[in-house]
Amino acid sequence: MKKMRGKGKGISFMTTLILIAFLVIVVLCVTKMVNINQQRNRLLAEKAQLEAQEQELTERLNQIKASKTLSDDKDHVESVARGQLDMVYPGEIIFRIQGEAK
Repeated sequence: MKKMRGKGKGISFMTTLILIAFLVIVVLCVTKMVNINQQRNRLLAEKAQLEAQEQELTERLNQIKASKTLSDDKDHVESVARGQLDMVYPGEIIFRIQGEAK
């Protein structure tokens, strides 16, 4: 009698090899997708942080522009010079009254 080798019983060697290769490819794809998803989440968080920083800088720029506009205004400059720096034009005299106002 002749023995039948590997025919009819179980999975063939070639099928096993194909199944193992398929599983390796699936594991590699899943690993790559997880890495891509982690990178995407990191980039989204960084984007949100940069957008918040952009908004802060835009607000600061607008404040600087408004301040520059005020500093270019001659009346504003004179008001600051007189009120905060106690500056006067030549020939003017400053009178200060000390005491508590009632």
